[in-house]
Amino acid sequence: MYLILYIITGLLYVTGFSLLLRRLNHKQGKPVADQWLISAFAAKIIAGLAYGYLYAHVFEVSDSWVYFEESLTEYHQLLTHPSVFFSTGIHFNNAGDFFSSADDAAWSNAGENLLIKLLAVFNVFSGGNYYINVIFFNALSFCGLYRLYMVAKKHIQGNNLLVFGIIFFLPSCLFWNSGIDKDGLMVFFTGLLIYAVSYCITVKITAWQVMVCITSFMFIFLLRNVNALILLPAIAAWWIAVKYPVKPYIPFLVIYSAGILFFFLSARLSPAFNLPLKLAEKQHQFLALQANTVLPLTPLQPTIKSYAAILPQAVNHVFLRPYVTEIKSPFHLMAFGEIVLIILVFIFAVASAGKQILHHLAQPFCLFLIVVAVSGLLLIGYTVPFPGAIVRYKALYVVFLLLPFIAMLKAKTRNL
Repeated sequence: MYLILYIITGLLYVTGFSLLLRRLNHKQGKPVADQWLISAFAAKIIAGLAYGYLYAHVFEVSDSWVYFEESLTEYHQLLTHPSVFFSTGIHFNNAGDFFSSADDAAWSNAGENLLIKLLAVFNVFSGGNYYINVIFFNALSFCGLYRLYMVAKKHIQGNNLLVFGIIFFLPSCLFWNSGIDKDGLMVFFTGLLIYAVSYCITVKITAWQVMVCITSFMFIFLLRNVNALILLPAIAAWWIAVKYPVKPYIPFLVIYSAGILFFFLSARLSPAFNLPLKLAEKQHQFLALQANTVLPLTPLQPTIKSYAAILPQAVNHVFLRPYVTEIKSPFHLMAFGEIVLIILVFIFAVASAGKQILHHLAQPFCLFLIVVAVSGLLLIGYTVPFPGAIVRYKALYVVFLLLPFIAMLKAKTRNL
């Protein structure tokens, strides 16, 4: 009886969110045909449900179910002791150390606390059901992808169907970012941030869009502070490349050269802002964990020599692993398939663009996507030794990396 009620409730919520998304789409000038929009939203919900079911009945319990179980306690606190709900998890231990990886640090658990609190609110409307929470959660992350698509469609002319397919149906992004985890929230806030920045750059600066930029960046920082910092130089370079009469690649070259220099010079600052040390500590924290499959990764030291020595390992892990001989699960097969896809897209894009390849890649938005993708992927390669975690963390960055090359493919597809 309860199962039937949950199914009916879930279908009602899906219908309601579909109508809201359709209305939003029409207000935005209908950049996506309604049938494609609803199909993508349905696929995302199905992927989220499959993610929850697989980790409840087939694989080991994931963080997703742990967060949900903790949210039930917070849910009861919200209903019975609201003051406790809004104060639990808030502390200021080591608050001045923004990049601390200590368990009791204020910033290290902020993302988990945010997600658990959000799920507790969802529980009010879902009756504490994980699978209905999936619908609410994916309504958020889908909006982030929708905003990203709007910006990509504006800056990447032609091949709208391929752009749509990469953003909404790339297997790793569809599956991993549809499960209840911090990755879905990262997609939501990153999409909002990119859309707001694009609006300020190409249309006009408004108080609302500035507020969206600041709020989105703050939440990304709470979820994964290093990932937030990756976006700052890319946004600055994108802005300068559009606003000032210079060759687009120059701001990116200058800002990233200065950024790399600052990264290593920060070793001379206090330990709280020693970025090479903090990234090395994050890697050591991952290396201390246990997993079924662990890739060989040399422990980082906070020196230029160490980072240069480990660079080939980092590149290999995120761009080439798993090898075909390392496929042991459907997830490994999916990851391997995406590596093949990336290589094929690169080959066909270069063949299509020919001598114009640098001209295509030098567009400000394409440069923005590339530097964010490469920075994010290298960050993962330097710190994460687990193939399963690598596939999940890099999903959105793979989307960013593919979009500029999709733009170079000559074969045109009809508009959505």
